[in-house]
Amino acid sequence: MKKLLLALALLVFIAGCTSTDVVKREAQTSFEEILAVDSVESSVVDGYAHIIITEGYHFDLSLNPQSTTEDVIMAVMAMPFLDAGLDITKLPANMRIKDDMLLITYDRLKGTMTYDAKGQMDSLLTNNRDLLAYHAELDHFGIALGDHKFEWAKNMATNDKDAVFILSADVMRLAGVDVEAVDGWLFTTIDGMDLLLKPIELK
Repeated sequence: MKKLLLALALLVFIAGCTSTDVVKREAQTSFEEILAVDSVESSVVDGYAHIIITEGYHFDLSLNPQSTTEDVIMAVMAMPFLDAGLDITKLPANMRIKDDMLLITYDRLKGTMTYDAKGQMDSLLTNNRDLLAYHAELDHFGIALGDHKFEWAKNMATNDKDAVFILSADVMRLAGVDVEAVDGWLFTTIDGMDLLLKPIELK
């Protein structure tokens, strides 16, 4: 009986690992499809894989996370937040204004040095599994970056939200933002969390 229980436990463990591997592989494949879209620009700038999802919105990955305190940078247009009351003196330490962009940064990634966006995303997903999730409601994969997230469609052919920048509405409220008045952003509550969504259709 003990041997049977042990065998069953081993099968469950193996199935769990296999399932996680499938999620990781599909997340990587679908992200590469985002990179392959003609309108998405990917380059290396100052040690980062600099990915312009659309004008005014980019997602940057440090090619050497061990050498920086800003391993991931999400950048969005600042003006909609400023117009909605943002007080930049109340932003948390991992957020700041640079030129006309609001930057959201994340530290503490594990991983090795790579040379482009594809390689660094693979390293991120392989070495930071706890940050990766699948959002069934939107059919998205996503990376949790502290209070905020970046998500992308599992299948762009069947999804009108190919990429989504997601900010914590609670964090933005504390910085003075009227979260229901941010132009171009959708205020919603998902799983009990108040969020601001910027969905982008790439096709």
